Amino acid sequence: MIQLVSENNYKLNMQVKIEPYLERKRVIDSFESFDGSLISYEAYKAKGSKGAVIILHGFTESAEKFREASYYFYGEGYSVYVPDLRGHGSSYRTSQKAGTVNGNDFDDYAKDLNVLIETIVRPAEERKPIYIYSHSLGSAAAILYMEKHPDVIRKAVLSSPMICGNMGMPVPVAYTVAKLLCSFGGESVSAPGRCKFNPDMKFEKSDATSKARFEYYQEKRVNNRLLQTNGPSFGWVKASVKARDKMLREVYRIRTPLLILLPEKDKQLLASYQQKFISGVKGTKVIDIKGSKHEIFASTDEVLKEYYGHIFEFFE
Repeated sequence: MIQLVSENNYKLNMQVKIEPYLERKRVIDSFESFDGSLISYEAYKAKGSKGAVIILHGFTESAEKFREASYYFYGEGYSVYVPDLRGHGSSYRTSQKAGTVNGNDFDDYAKDLNVLIETIVRPAEERKPIYIYSHSLGSAAAILYMEKHPDVIRKAVLSSPMICGNMGMPVPVAYTVAKLLCSFGGESVSAPGRCKFNPDMKFEKSDATSKARFEYYQEKRVNNRLLQTNGPSFGWVKASVKARDKMLREVYRIRTPLLILLPEKDKQLLASYQQKFISGVKGTKVIDIKGSKHEIFASTDEVLKEYYGHIFEFFE
């Protein structure tokens, strides 16, 4: 069982022990993707590794948010690769607005992942198995990739997988509005009221249940403009609905064993579409994580012990 970074003195432990340790092991680089875009990533290469774990973060997040997770996977003997998805972190952006995530095709995430695997991970790890640990939007990218490349990933964890987001209104209405605006050249227009970063965001309104973990990354966001993405463009909203339909339509193509971890309370995603996906894929293990919100990885210590226990048992 992994030794968790305790919520007690969490910030001190991360700053004094975990972050400096990871910095000594970390390689930060970028690769040119299929369309010439530069995608940034972090890598932690373990000697004699069990295989490679690719961590795929969620919407408006970054590789930096998953430093604690990287520490655990690396500590268990895996090499770890964590890209900033396009439109996030230090990777290529089409939007110059700091708070807006743009993008007109979710397949681009899957194509970026393919380039990462074929040009970075495979050459470094040779014939060792490749695993995926993904959260929310990262799970959508993983699903789209596995539907097209069913024999590459040994096992995949989908944590709070995004099949369809909660748009604050009926999905058909949101899609119709987005499609209409995009037809008039509004692909990059920010969704109103969603894209402004709030430096005073309160823990109680967050998707975390660990105040220490929430506050640690929130402070990083306040001090780094590249981490302040906060909402979608209308082009991204339109693309997300098209991706939902594709994920559900082609779910039968997935042959990778999946572990799906679902939070007890999730205000960001629509559970009905998750269930449609789950019912369409064979060999899937589904576990409900009590006492968690959308960001299960930002839960209390007690919840995380169970959470990572399931993950490492599944990988082993």
